[in-house]
Amino acid sequence: MASVEEVALPDPEERTPTVLLVEDEVLIRMGLSDFLQECGFKVLEASNADEAIAMLEARETPIDVVFSDVRMPGAMDGFALAQWIHGHRPGLPVLLTSGDKRMAETALGLCEKQTLLPKPYDFHIAVARIRALIDGAKKGRR
Repeated sequence: MASVEEVALPDPEERTPTVLLVEDEVLIRMGLSDFLQECGFKVLEASNADEAIAMLEARETPIDVVFSDVRMPGAMDGFALAQWIHGHRPGLPVLLTSGDKRMAETALGLCEKQTLLPKPYDFHIAVARIRALIDGAKKGRR
């Protein structure tokens, strides 16, 4: 049996980035999840804010970014989820999405560093925004 000193642990910077995808529309969630995985991300899926918070609190898998719809069923919408993350997991980037154009102004007012991606969005643009948020968070930790 190898001792603790002999076990080589992977460099955290080399692990696969993980996206927590929060979307109540099953077809959208499945399509984007598949695309994100094809782009090299690990994806955790939640259909509402309560499920997302349970995953964030479990901390079984490091999460690098949360991509959430604004409107979803349950007690919390995407803005409330972003505020919860800001208070409980500072530094974790959040990308919000909505089909309602008025939500962009609300997103800027409530979520200082979080951004809003209007629906319908191109999956390639979503991936580019997610990668930029992950890269920005890595730079901020250095």
